[in-house]
Amino acid sequence: MPRVKVAIVGPVFPFRAGIAYCTTRLAGELDADVVSFSRQFPKRFYPGGDDIDPTLPRANADFIIDVMNPLTWLRAGWRLRRYDAVIFVWWVWLFAPAYLTMIALLRRRTRVILQCHNVGDKEPAAWKRWLTDRVLRRGDALVVHAQSEAREAWTRSGGRQIVKTFLPVHELGGAIPSRADARVTLGIDAPNVALFFGHVRPFKGLDIALRAWRELKTDVLLVVAGEAWWERAAEYEALGEKSNVRFDFRFIPDSEIATFFAAADVVLAPYRIEAQSGVALTAFHFARPVIATTVGGLPEIIDGSNGILIPPEDPSALANAIDEFFTACDRAAMERAAAGSAKRYSWPEYAAVFAALVDGR
Repeated sequence: MPRVKVAIVGPVFPFRAGIAYCTTRLAGELDADVVSFSRQFPKRFYPGGDDIDPTLPRANADFIIDVMNPLTWLRAGWRLRRYDAVIFVWWVWLFAPAYLTMIALLRRRTRVILQCHNVGDKEPAAWKRWLTDRVLRRGDALVVHAQSEAREAWTRSGGRQIVKTFLPVHELGGAIPSRADARVTLGIDAPNVALFFGHVRPFKGLDIALRAWRELKTDVLLVVAGEAWWERAAEYEALGEKSNVRFDFRFIPDSEIATFFAAADVVLAPYRIEAQSGVALTAFHFARPVIATTVGGLPEIIDGSNGILIPPEDPSALANAIDEFFTACDRAAMERAAAGSAKRYSWPEYAAVFAALVDGR
């Protein structure tokens, strides 16, 4: 029986952040060809800065899709006609016109699979929902990473095949230094360290963490490492003034990720909304417990042994959880549980889900 020819459409290295990592890793697991972007976002839709990480290697892919140039959508669509199955990486409404054009050009028998990192939008609007729904209804199967996402995908796709699975561990950052060495590198001499990592956008709740720091009874340094979107860095700095907070408002390249996570005792995810958290799964890779809110799929991966769950929009609950973590929890046991969670969410098992779908199973 001839091998099924598979392509993936989405961002890969050297595009930065977790979705590009996931696409690069999944393509390798499936031995799939990749059709990627020459331009992923117009500048106005990516307010953090450059979307390329110069410390990453360039993946083996055709970087031909310009999200602002319909001619490239047509070229990519014709390129994809040679494949039996195409996996489209989905997470934001902006790609709807390009994806719909490419899907329309596929052969009728080509199987279309949507890997949905987000079904909805983090800054929702009715017109974004309309565009997204047009794409969701074109998939033969939709893969999601949380039960809440599965329910939404079923409704919005008009009853397409929905496959709920886990988001795999994010093995980012290379070699892992010791906690002591990482703190020396970062110039940290605090006894207790919490990390807030990644793009700083309103839905991630940094303001909630900064308000919680005013209520802490324990001496804990909060390290904020990531790029502040929407020009809100000064607002966050004012909110954290006179608190034990260190801000590093810049894009953290892959070459520095291990240092930040290794230096931390616990990672914070006080999100207002989230499908699933690449930051939490990166924390597990570094054997770091996570304190997170009960939104989206976070309760499905944080079980009390590898972290603490709190209600959203509650700085006092976050402060209490941090105090509890540093004064009452068996931190060594929680680190072991976090490391065990990293092994549980494996890439080979995740790729097997897609292998079955491309075979029509």
